[in-house]
Amino acid sequence: MLIALGSWQVKRLQWKLSLIEKVEQRLGAAPLAFDDAVARAEAGEDMEYVPVHLAVNAQSNSSSSAKVFGAYEAVPGYFYFAPLNAKGGHNVYVNFGFVPQSETEIDFPDTTLNTGITFEVVGLFRSAEKMSPPASWFRSVEQSVDGLWFVRDPTRFAESAGVTTVPFYIDSFAIEGRDWPKGGTTRLDFNNRHLEYALTWYGLAATLMGVWLAFSLPKR
Repeated sequence: MLIALGSWQVKRLQWKLSLIEKVEQRLGAAPLAFDDAVARAEAGEDMEYVPVHLAVNAQSNSSSSAKVFGAYEAVPGYFYFAPLNAKGGHNVYVNFGFVPQSETEIDFPDTTLNTGITFEVVGLFRSAEKMSPPASWFRSVEQSVDGLWFVRDPTRFAESAGVTTVPFYIDSFAIEGRDWPKGGTTRLDFNNRHLEYALTWYGLAATLMGVWLAFSLPKR
């Protein structure tokens, strides 16, 4: 069992190194049209963290927005998601960024951008968050009594608001002149201690084998 756990961590190490390399390569790329990224993602291509841009009409409805519980730099708060109407006529949820729990005066996008003009959103392409065991056993995917969500899933936001959207969203880059919501908060610094964990499991396996041999060898 200990050897199996060590081997699992080696696989996780390979996955994490590939993820870090992929993100580093994609962050420097020119933004791709969001609709093109959606088409490629629906065709099975991995589009996570690809920079995208989307031309939208400034038509955001606060009743369709969603607040997702989270923290940024160890400060509790929420991430503000709002559906924007793309030029093609469909709704796209945008994560405008983080708002600390202590903030009460917020420059919300639905009040500052609802002007009927066309503008462009630029950020990172993200897929709806899907919880898998064991996290899904303990983490709710629904709303709390005060309206906070716990999973970043635009399809759930849209269903609750009575609108339609795609199962992808945009993590908006920071918008100059706006304090909150604070954009550009996508986590890009990935903790990588899998080699340490693998060596720990393998070391425990070797120790257990040594203990077994010490008690199993004939005593003279």
